[in-house]
Amino acid sequence: MKTEYLMFTEGMIPEAGKLLAQRHAANRSKFPLLPARFADPQIATKAIETLWQKKLKNGYAALCDGKLIAYLLGELAMQDWGRCGYVYLPGYALAEGENTAVLQDLYALLGDDWVKKGCFNHYLYISAADADVIAALFDLGFGKERVDALMDFRSLSIPDLEEPAGVTIRRAGTGDNAHIGSLSNVIFRALAKAPYWHPTVPEDWEDLREGWSELADDKEWTVWLALENEEALGTIGFRPELEEATQMLASARTIYLSVAATKPQARGRGINTVLTWRGLEQVRQEGYEICYTNWISPNLLASRFWPRFGFKDVAYRLAKKVNPMIAWAKDE
Repeated sequence: MKTEYLMFTEGMIPEAGKLLAQRHAANRSKFPLLPARFADPQIATKAIETLWQKKLKNGYAALCDGKLIAYLLGELAMQDWGRCGYVYLPGYALAEGENTAVLQDLYALLGDDWVKKGCFNHYLYISAADADVIAALFDLGFGKERVDALMDFRSLSIPDLEEPAGVTIRRAGTGDNAHIGSLSNVIFRALAKAPYWHPTVPEDWEDLREGWSELADDKEWTVWLALENEEALGTIGFRPELEEATQMLASARTIYLSVAATKPQARGRGINTVLTWRGLEQVRQEGYEICYTNWISPNLLASRFWPRFGFKDVAYRLAKKVNPMIAWAKDE
């Protein structure tokens, strides 16, 4: 039976919700830390409805004999580095037994819409359980750019480590604004270096510093600091991860390890290791059962550091850069 490709419409949402629920149930059989709720077709349908309410959304569906067998939903957004197209975790599904070539064809349609609108940065969030989908997208020129990972506190053994010589590690709070703010440039400077070369424009530097500084007064955050002679050398920060309509990685009692930074001159002394274990122990004592985090995979320090603590990959952001010359160098 021939596959038919159509623009996604609101009327397709209920069937897409069933496909997403089936996909998530299969993903969860491989990664039990994933939240159970998205295996419910009603919850999955709500996730797709939320995506479909976005102003700059678009998408395509594949049908066979009138039955929905796959869909791909995207969203356009403007970032500092250009127009970007995103497919979030609820934004794709492929019926069991169907060939991943169907998703390749759907991306060709969706991506062409993006390119025609001057969008040359394409990002797809894909479950790490869908290895065949990832391989099919790699064949289209995508690469892995970000890792989303989960850790189970319930089976975690946390070592009791001493603080590095001369370093004080403690909870941060009101009055630590300048300490935390002084670390705001560590991550973006690391990402600007090889082998990622991702710029953060100078116009944003002060906003980042202010945002980090405000964490000292934010009661939702659990922040730890490493200090030496009252100089901040490193920090780690956690906040609750909410069970939002499209957050397919968060269960109840999930904490998000959102920020972590150690100044380059302080690395190699075990500071971030102690900071991390102290922070993880604290949030576990507060009743959290799962820790969620993510990192940029070309950031080699992060990619080699976080798995040591027991974080397991559960999803990836795949990225593809389209040569912008296609806007004019083509044969019509």
